[in-house]
Amino acid sequence: MTEPTSATAGAYAGAVTALPLAIFGAATDALCLGLFAALLVTIWMPTISTRIRAFSAVLLSGVAAGYCAPVLAAVAAAQVTSLAGTGDTLRMPIALLIGLAAPTAIPVALTAFSAWIGKRGDAA
Repeated sequence: MTEPTSATAGAYAGAVTALPLAIFGAATDALCLGLFAALLVTIWMPTISTRIRAFSAVLLSGVAAGYCAPVLAAVAAAQVTSLAGTGDTLRMPIALLIGLAAPTAIPVALTAFSAWIGKRGDAA
């Protein structure tokens, strides 16, 4: 039963990370939205079965949303002419997308990276 584990770990991750990361410059609204979206995703993920996995998935997703959403919104507003001047408006949808995608994308990227490192280590 993954729901109580994920909900407890997600609430703990939000409480532990929101204030310190806000002090270090993360966008607080994007951070909170990323944490909430990641919490919802981790409740339904069958691969997250322990509190430490749920905590790390929610933590990494929230941090990624808090720091990456403002940067990606500014880049999108600068690159797409029809979005010029809407960087602040794009920040929240991008934070939501990062929070929803990161619990799945981060483990896949880490697995691919470790396989790539293993392949390079065998070649040397």
